Amino acid sequence: MLEDIEYARKSFEYFEKVFITIQGKGKDYLRIQSKTYKKSIYDIQGIILPSIKRNCPDCENFCCKLYNPDLSIYIARSVGGFHFGDYLLARFDKELPTPIFKNMEKNLCPFWAHGCTLPLDCRSYICIRYFCDRLKKEVDMQVVSEHLNKIKNLLMDFSIQVCLGLQTNTVRRI
Repeated sequence: MLEDIEYARKSFEYFEKVFITIQGKGKDYLRIQSKTYKKSIYDIQGIILPSIKRNCPDCENFCCKLYNPDLSIYIARSVGGFHFGDYLLARFDKELPTPIFKNMEKNLCPFWAHGCTLPLDCRSYICIRYFCDRLKKEVDMQVVSEHLNKIKNLLMDFSIQVCLGLQTNTVRRI
């Protein structure tokens, strides 16, 4: 467990170090990709927030798989479920809160403190694709899935090399 926490801490530091080196055309590319990523997250939030406001305060599981360590969706060795690509996209225009690595000792997300400490548009892909059974019944999951597929495709096409100026901006063709 301690090595998972140390790995996550080092990953977070690395993500930050690389983020601050991005400049020029790489930063322009990241800005465009981040805007698309965040718009899709906001679109999903617009669909689910009314249901969350109705259901979550009364939920018996107290935020289902986010707070309950036995049911957690949290992934060991990660910081908030972020992979490098979605971290850069989420981080582009906002400084993220300092992770609470001590949470990891309880199998909880390091961005949890009586609720998610991340801004709505700065969530990892793993978090935004989780829906409890209650939410799945209330929201139009087909529409949500369309937005999630946009994000998934964006992440698949996202090039860290372009951000770092190691190659030109190319679009993957299917």
